[in-house]
Amino acid sequence: MVEKKLNDTEIAAIFDAFVESREVKVSPNNQSRTFKILIVFANVYVLGFLLVYYFLKNNLLDAVDSNLMTEEYLILFDGRAQIMFWLLILLNMGAYFNFAFKALLLIALVYLISGTVDTLVLLSGLFSFADRPYFSIFILSRPLFIMTLIWMGLAFKDKLEDH
Repeated sequence: MVEKKLNDTEIAAIFDAFVESREVKVSPNNQSRTFKILIVFANVYVLGFLLVYYFLKNNLLDAVDSNLMTEEYLILFDGRAQIMFWLLILLNMGAYFNFAFKALLLIALVYLISGTVDTLVLLSGLFSFADRPYFSIFILSRPLFIMTLIWMGLAFKDKLEDH
């Protein structure tokens, strides 16, 4: 039987043939200015929500309503803060590496719409905007954030450019 092993020259030729075939031509630098502004806004929005939550959790902000610091609210907001933090990281990674960005964006939109329905329908009797001004800003601006994510998905360039 004849050995059919590849030598080093043949292996190098195979690697060289595939180096240019999957060169990614879409990078964060090729994204539109609109997309860059929208992703910065999304980062500031989520990080602002996380900052307010952690300040309230650690008693660094004065809670207007003492019922805000109940265990139920802390569990609810802790879960939402954790999910939004990891979604933000995954969205940024997806945009940078041009990998599954729109899928992650769809997951974030479904999560935000679900959270909005939870807040408005299930917790509407327990939640007063006058008593919780810190979270009222984020709840009232949630539709703006959802529209930002939709616009960001439409502005994202995910196609490889032809030479």
